[in-house]
Amino acid sequence: MQHDEGESSAEDDAPSSSLGDLADRLGDSADEESSDSENSKSLSELTESIEKRDSAPSTDSIDDGDLGRWDFVARDDDGDAAALDPKTEALLEFADGASNILLSGPGECPAEQNLCSRLMESGTDAPANLLAITVSETPSQRLSALENYLEGPVGETAVVDVRNYNRETTYEEYDGPVEVRTVSNPQDLRRIGIVTSKILTEWDELSGPTTMCLHSLSDLLDFNEDHQRVFRFLHVLRGRVQSAGVRAHYHFDPERHEGQTVRTFQSLFETVLAFDEDGSVALD
Repeated sequence: MQHDEGESSAEDDAPSSSLGDLADRLGDSADEESSDSENSKSLSELTESIEKRDSAPSTDSIDDGDLGRWDFVARDDDGDAAALDPKTEALLEFADGASNILLSGPGECPAEQNLCSRLMESGTDAPANLLAITVSETPSQRLSALENYLEGPVGETAVVDVRNYNRETTYEEYDGPVEVRTVSNPQDLRRIGIVTSKILTEWDELSGPTTMCLHSLSDLLDFNEDHQRVFRFLHVLRGRVQSAGVRAHYHFDPERHEGQTVRTFQSLFETVLAFDEDGSVALD
């Protein structure tokens, strides 16, 4: 099944807050007046202001009023799964309790696909409900990668197709029904967030755990020159994922970005699994 979620409203095209205003909204002193120096805060300073914010997740369901939270990110103007070594298994078990995991390493390699699929698995006898957000791959490509590596039962499956590809509406090679929802513009982060929130809300009563994959954060950064907007998007998305009791992971290739960008986005995640192409994994 395929849904076109449409384009962003005119509200999305309104200028976003300055970095100083953004820091005020995130910080403990939200009512404090902005100074000229605040307007020149760097992205790393924004990271610090977010870390000071109360991290308690909201348990409210997403309704029309709650969707306003995404105004925060409004626009400015192949093979079988390889066996994992005991150390990697232990690290995955350690990460199992985390809500948001950054999967940091080279893209398009078996090690990445293997770890992705392991993080999407249920970990129990109950089927996992799979939500994939794909930016530079077609839904078929992302589902094919999961199909090749994923083990264990699967419940509902949904794909948020950010590029709005011309594609088939059924996935005969994939085991189970698949629902595809589209967002045609990778710069429309607000719409991506709203569509993802809707799916999580609709799945709230499903049995079995829900797991989520964003493939990839690096692609979003490539399509969005304003990295502050991507930072805000991830900040809101992390909270939504945590409040829904979902385990999500985000693909990130550090070789594609400058060192400061890598450090800044890694700081958003308490759990970072760094891997090499040979399959070695470590907590970063």
